[in-house]
Amino acid sequence: MIFWKNKKVLVTGGAGFLGSCVVEKVKEKGVSEENIKIPRSKDTDLRRWEKCVEVVKDADIVIHLAAKVGGIGYNQKYPATLFLR
Repeated sequence: MIFWKNKKVLVTGGAGFLGSCVVEKVKEKGVSEENIKIPRSKDTDLRRWEKCVEVVKDADIVIHLAAKVGGIGYNQKYPATLFLR
């Protein structure tokens, strides 16, 4: 656990279903809440290179879980949207 203690951790997708569980595990490893950064898609477009470079700045550990996803209904209604954005 000492490894994680003073690290700055970036968790893309950290507000989602899977990501929120991962963030809790990171906290259990001893990382303080202020050292966990969770970028939101409404604020940071990770499809743009310069935004990726900006968001990983100062991060010691990056856990990439961000994705454009939906449930079965969303997938059926917008089949191409998940792949073409």
